[in-house]
Amino acid sequence: MGPSWREVARYRTAVLTRHRVRTKRAALAFVNHLGFCYAFTSGPGGLPGLFDVLATRSVNRRWEWAWQWKDELATEKKLLYGKVIRRKPTYVSLRFVPHFFTLTGNAGEADDYLQAYREGRLSLLAREIYEHVRGHGPCSTWMLRKQFVSRSERGAALHHSAQGAAFHRALSDLQGRFLISKVGESERGSYSFIWDTFDRWLPQVVRAAGTITTARAATEVLERYLRTTGAAPATEMTRLFDLSPRLLADAEQALGGVAHRLAINGDEAFVHTALLSWLRQRRAGATRR
Repeated sequence: MGPSWREVARYRTAVLTRHRVRTKRAALAFVNHLGFCYAFTSGPGGLPGLFDVLATRSVNRRWEWAWQWKDELATEKKLLYGKVIRRKPTYVSLRFVPHFFTLTGNAGEADDYLQAYREGRLSLLAREIYEHVRGHGPCSTWMLRKQFVSRSERGAALHHSAQGAAFHRALSDLQGRFLISKVGESERGSYSFIWDTFDRWLPQVVRAAGTITTARAATEVLERYLRTTGAAPATEMTRLFDLSPRLLADAEQALGGVAHRLAINGDEAFVHTALLSWLRQRRAGATRR
């Protein structure tokens, strides 16, 4: 008998219960163990967030720890922090950053951003912001907002003006396409991130990505995702990682011994063998009792 979604949820809980995080070092170990997760709360695709394993019930302490650690870990180049998965703040282990870079379609060339723009995957505003950062070096969000949002709309709430919303959407798109990266924080005047081009910030990742095929990148990202979540519908995986049907089919073939298509409560899903093994042990224990 195959798993139920209720059993999948229990598996996900079991994966997390072995982690209790109260230090920056433990937070980094958690991210490295999973490969990638959301930086704060859990979110789309059943991926957990760091909040799920913080060893405190205090909401204030959760935010204090998580906010401080994401600044320090990213600035120290211990991991990547950015809006990588579904425009949601995400941590990616350095081991998997080259894989995500490869999945964007970037070739590691100076005109990657122009190619994305020509293909309609970047707005004109995003292209202009990238060119500004490329030409001027590291820039704070405040400096970029001053450059690209009109004075009349600059005082509006963060996302409440049309120009402000477009500006922040462009920053999210540039992060998600691994064209810019957060490299620090500025507290002069008001707190804001400092951005630089991704290839200047992590050139070793760009070089490593050049050795990874798109099919391999998709296969290894999906294997780690399914190991963490246990199971997921194919449609959810394609949305989460922006995979084409052809790329998903190639990854499925490569994952033949690790993940299988099974029905879960009538839904067709990819199921990791780690979930099936956990389920067998759990059911065997219940039978003995």
